[in-house]
Amino acid sequence: MSAAMLKADRLMYAYAKRFAVKNVSLALTAGTLTSVIGPNGSGKTTLLRLLAGLIQPISGSVTLKERELNSIPMSKRAQIIAVVNQNERNVFPFSCLETILFGLHPHRLRFEPLSEEQMNRVEQTMELTETDTLASRSISEVSGGEYQRVILARAIVQQPKVLLLDEAMSDFDVAAKIRISKCLRRLAEVGMTILSVNHDLNLAYQFSDHILAMHQGELTAFGTPNEVITAPFLRRVFGIEAEFFPGKGFLIRDEAQ
Repeated sequence: MSAAMLKADRLMYAYAKRFAVKNVSLALTAGTLTSVIGPNGSGKTTLLRLLAGLIQPISGSVTLKERELNSIPMSKRAQIIAVVNQNERNVFPFSCLETILFGLHPHRLRFEPLSEEQMNRVEQTMELTETDTLASRSISEVSGGEYQRVILARAIVQQPKVLLLDEAMSDFDVAAKIRISKCLRRLAEVGMTILSVNHDLNLAYQFSDHILAMHQGELTAFGTPNEVITAPFLRRVFGIEAEFFPGKGFLIRDEAQ
C-alpha cells in the first residue's frame, strides 16, 4: 500500500466551547480524488483548513509526506499544497491572466522573468479550466462561476502535489461542474492528491475515488462511493430518501420521514 501523501491523526478543533472537528484521523494517498460530504455545519471547512495548516488543532497532528506539516516552512509548503477557499474574493483590479500568474510565485525568485515553460503551463491550464477567453478581463468584472474557474486555474498553475478545494464549484452551472470534475479527475490520474468539499452528491459519487463523510464534527464514513453513499447513509446523515440504480447512480426522492 502506498504511503500517505497527507495524513491526519486524531484532530480536534473547537470554536469557543463547540467542537467543530472531533478526533478525526485519515490518510490520503497520491493520485486520488476524495470528496468531503456532509450537512452544513458538519466540520468540512474546518477539517480542510486544518489539513492546509491555516488553523492549528487543539490536539492531534497533520503530516505531509510523513513530515509534520508545522515543521515545513510556508514557502516550501506553498510549493506542495494549493488551497481554494470558500467565497474567496479579490479586491484588487488585476486581470484574470495576472491573477492566474500568481500561482507561479512559490516556484519563482523575486523579479525572475517568466520562462517559456511556465507560460506554456499557464496557457495549458487556462485551456483546461476554460479561462483562456477571460485573460484580459478584470477579475472584479467576471461572474461568480468565472471567478471560481480563475481561482482554480491559479491553484493548478501552482503545480501542487496536494490540492484542497472548499466548495470550489458552488457557483458553476451544471455543465461547468461536469467539465471541471472531469478536469480534476484527470489531474488525480497523473498523480495529484485532491480533497474537495462537495455539496453535489451525484458528482461526488460519479467522479471520486473516495468519499469522506462528516457529521456533527466526526468522520462517519470513509471509502469508495459505492461503500459510503447508500440509502441508509443518506437517510441517517442527510435526512433524505434516494433510489439507487446499480452501476449508474441514484435519484434523490424526498425528505426522510
